Amino acid sequence: MAVGIIRWIGSIAGLGALTLGLLFWIANIDFISLHMLFGIIVALSLLTLGLVALFSKGLRLLGGVGVVYALVVPIFGLTQDQILDTDAHWIIQAAHLLVGIGALALIGIISTRYQRHKQMSDKSAALQRGVAS
Repeated sequence: MAVGIIRWIGSIAGLGALTLGLLFWIANIDFISLHMLFGIIVALSLLTLGLVALFSKGLRLLGGVGVVYALVVPIFGLTQDQILDTDAHWIIQAAHLLVGIGALALIGIISTRYQRHKQMSDKSAALQRGVAS
């Protein structure tokens, strides 16, 4: 249940960050502080889910990827203004957008696999209790 709540929090924050980022990029409407807050919530959601997966047998590699990616998201977001500060800066902005979408995708993948893994573990434990009885 907690994994589902964290997924929803991350997804809603991601939608907010995406919307505010596109408004800034396309229409120069400046809600960057709020965009950054939502981005941090996305990164923390991904970090939390990554840690949960990291400590779940069968999901450790995916959890490790989630933890590393959760650290990359805010670092890239905070330093993007200093990368390729020319007319080609749109490439960095597009990469920033893709990194954010990737974080949202990882949140969905980790939570789905964790919930499926938990269901399979619960079924296996129920079968073992039934056989042991």
